[in-house]
Amino acid sequence: MASCNQPAKYELVIENVGFFNGVEDKGIVNIAINSDTIAAVSTEPLLSDSTIDGADKYLIPGLINSHTHIWRAEDLKAGYEVGILANIGTHASDEKRDSLIKEKSKEEGYPFYYTSGIAATVPGGHPTQVSPNPIETINDTVSVKEFVDHRIANGADFIKIVREDHDFFIFPAQPTLSYDQIEKIIDYTHSLGYKAVVHIGMLSEMVKIAEFKPDGFVHMWSYSDESKLTDEHLSKIQESGAFVVPTAILIPRGFENAKIRGEKAAEWAKENFISVEETLEGIRRMHQAGIMIVAGTDVGATSTINWDTDLLAELDLYSEAGLSNLEVLKTATGNAAKAWDIPVGRLGVGSKANMVLLNGNPLENLEALKDINKIWKATLAED
Repeated sequence: MASCNQPAKYELVIENVGFFNGVEDKGIVNIAINSDTIAAVSTEPLLSDSTIDGADKYLIPGLINSHTHIWRAEDLKAGYEVGILANIGTHASDEKRDSLIKEKSKEEGYPFYYTSGIAATVPGGHPTQVSPNPIETINDTVSVKEFVDHRIANGADFIKIVREDHDFFIFPAQPTLSYDQIEKIIDYTHSLGYKAVVHIGMLSEMVKIAEFKPDGFVHMWSYSDESKLTDEHLSKIQESGAFVVPTAILIPRGFENAKIRGEKAAEWAKENFISVEETLEGIRRMHQAGIMIVAGTDVGATSTINWDTDLLAELDLYSEAGLSNLEVLKTATGNAAKAWDIPVGRLGVGSKANMVLLNGNPLENLEALKDINKIWKATLAED
C-alpha cells in the first residue's frame, strides 16, 4: 500500500521556471516531461533523476511564422536557431518538392512545416509571375472544385486564395480571381473540413471577402489609394471571425527596396504604399477590435526578409503598435496555434514539448527572445 502512494517520478523536470503557455503567464512553476510530452505543471516539487534549474529563466512555446515561402529545406533550418518551431507555407510552385520539405521538417533541427501547396489564382494572375515552374490555375478546364481537390490530394494542409488587383512598380495589374470565385473556393474548402485563407492587397478587398467567412487573411492591406480604415470596416472583419497575418515588415522593407530600385520606384512606393505609421495604426485598431493578430513575415517572397531574426523584427512592430509583450508573444504562439490548429504554440499537460527555454523574461523585455538557453522539439507533429 505504501509503494502505491509514492509520488510520480518523471524523466525530466524543469524547476522553478517562469512559464508562458501561449495564452497566459502561469508564473513560476515546475514542469515535468515524459518522452516528448508535458506530463505535469505544478507549483509543488516534482521528482526526477534529471532536472534543469529554471531559476531566472522562462519557458515559452516554440514560435510560429505564419507566412512563409519555402524553397529549400535549409531555409527551414535557419529559423530553428531562433526558436521557430513551425512554418506555414503560403504558396509552393512545386508540390513534389514541397512534400519532400515537409518530410524533412519532421527531423531534429528543423521546424515543422504546414503548407497550402499551390495558391489559388487565375491564368496570368499573381503569383504566376514569380513561380519558377508553371502552376495549375483556376480556368476554363480546371474548376474551383477540381483545383481544391488537387491541392488536398497533393498534401495541402489548407487552401490559400489570391486576390491581387493593383499595379506594382512598373508592372501593370494582373488578372485576378473574381469575388464569386473566391466565395465558391471558401465554401467548398470548408465543406471538406479544411481552412481557407486569403491574400489581399487592398482594404476594400479585405472588407468584401470578409463577407464570405474565410478563416484568415495572410496579409493586411498595403495600398493607400482608397478610403481610410473605419470602425465599420473593422466591424465587418471582426464579424467574419477571420484572423489577420499583417506581414507588417513588408512595408518598411518595401520602402527600403524601392529606394534601392531608384528614384522612380521610391516615388511610386510613396504614392501607393500605406506608411509605416498607418500600418501600425491598422494593427493597433484591429487588435482593439478583437481581431486575432497572427505573426508572419512573407519570407521567401523577397530577399529583404530573412528566415530567422526578421520574425522577431515583425514582433517588434506589433509592440510599436501598442500590443503588450504578452499579446505580442501570443501572435507567434497561442494565436497561431489556434489559427492553424497545430501542436506548436501552446503548452500544457498532455501537449507536445515543442518549446524554448530563455535566459530572461520576454514578458518584461522582448529582447529576451534573442537569448535562448535550450530548444525542444517533439518527435511527431501530430498530437
